[in-house]
Amino acid sequence: MKITDPKALSIYLRDERRRRGLSQAKVGDLVGLRQGTVSKFESMPEKMQLDTLFRLLSALELELEVKPKGTVLKKNVDSSTPGDEWTEEW
Repeated sequence: MKITDPKALSIYLRDERRRRGLSQAKVGDLVGLRQGTVSKFESMPEKMQLDTLFRLLSALELELEVKPKGTVLKKNVDSSTPGDEWTEEW
């Protein structure tokens, strides 16, 4: 998935939290954040600190990968399928 702005990132993380059946309070407890901080990240991500982002990623067992534009995105290291390359510019 390509995420190009803070709001899209917060929506993705919120949806992932919900998909896993976790409350904001539970996610916060996993990494030492208050429920209000998790809520604020989901509603106003552009105002949050990077530390909060990385804590939430950790709680959801996700990682952030940064690549140069035009880099081919592969779903599997051993194989790629047509359509795995980003075509949009930021």
